[in-house]
Amino acid sequence: MQASSPAAITTGQRGRILAYQASGQGSVSVAGIQHAFDVATHWRSDVAPAINAVVDVRFNESGGLDTVSAVATQQLAQEEMAGAAKLARDKGQQLWGQAVSALGIKVLASLGVLIAGAFVFNTVGIRLFASVSRTYWQLLGLSADSLESFARDGGGGFTSAQCFFLLAIAACCATMASNHPKAALGKCAPLLFIVIHSSLLFIKIKGAVSDAGNAMGGIMGSRAARMAEQMASEMLGQVWQGLSFGIGFYLVLASSIVLAAYGLGEYKRKTVG
Repeated sequence: MQASSPAAITTGQRGRILAYQASGQGSVSVAGIQHAFDVATHWRSDVAPAINAVVDVRFNESGGLDTVSAVATQQLAQEEMAGAAKLARDKGQQLWGQAVSALGIKVLASLGVLIAGAFVFNTVGIRLFASVSRTYWQLLGLSADSLESFARDGGGGFTSAQCFFLLAIAACCATMASNHPKAALGKCAPLLFIVIHSSLLFIKIKGAVSDAGNAMGGIMGSRAARMAEQMASEMLGQVWQGLSFGIGFYLVLASSIVLAAYGLGEYKRKTVG
């Protein structure tokens, strides 16, 4: 009479040892269910079982416990990283779905262009005391209190202008949190920020040039006031001649205008409807 073949082994599951005695008897929990095991019969590792240790548990097709094996610390770390990555991926897909539903692909694409233009591509080139190029994000961290610092400064820490720029980007997603028609106007925030910041930057640069001219006039005396004023005007002209705009400038400006147009259009549709 032919002997029956052993039951097939299923894929292993993670469990945790709840109890273990010196006699070799123990208990392992898998998915909240406890299973008794015997070291001589079920244990398949070179190290002894330890309470609270994570183990690999395998069952046969009949549902009976077949083997219990210790899991290496490195393998556990890899599994935890894989689980965290999967959780982050699932959460990202969920957020992406919500963003597509609330904002639309076109708005998200415009936001992507805005972010790429601000953080990746050079926005402005400066040729005064040195030839340097800055992204829009770096430009927000520059100081225009003096011409030399404006040309050479690489940006210190996190500035208020950078903070407000991030808030302007976040405002574009206001419709994800609110269905109020005015939430759509949040898409106008980047363009509004650019206009205000550029105006303030222009005033600062002009003030820095005027201060430099006035200082020269003070040294040369009151008779040279007109000469100092003319020199300040020439210096301001040299500043603008020393500036050149890169692709980042056009990407940031164009995407901000497009976002503002989408926001105004959405606001009108919601208020009229």
